[in-house]
Amino acid sequence: MYNLVDRYLQAAKNKDINALDGIFTNDAVYIEINGATYNGLGQIKEWFKSKCDKGNVNAWDIRKIVQSGENGAAQWYYEYRTENGDTASYDGVSLIELSDGKIKRWSEFSQTLNKTYPLQ
Repeated sequence: MYNLVDRYLQAAKNKDINALDGIFTNDAVYIEINGATYNGLGQIKEWFKSKCDKGNVNAWDIRKIVQSGENGAAQWYYEYRTENGDTASYDGVSLIELSDGKIKRWSEFSQTLNKTYPLQ
């Protein structure tokens, strides 16, 4: 799983849409942190291209991966900059399901980088 996740994050940083063929199954489902859902490799590639056209992934780094069989989770740090200079960055986790050596389902969850400590 580590290799697949790393290859995907590198593809995002390098805007390498062709790499997705070897990473996701044809019937993969990708769910972004905002709930937007893409069904099938064709939709994932269309979404990926639109993200690449609108900005750059400055960082997408693996913090930790846990795996049990064909299911796992990846903890990561993400930073994206739009073409007009706006940035978004956050810590996140993706729940991942594999099938036949590729990613079949990727579901993202995130939290803000600005932590608060209400009880201190």
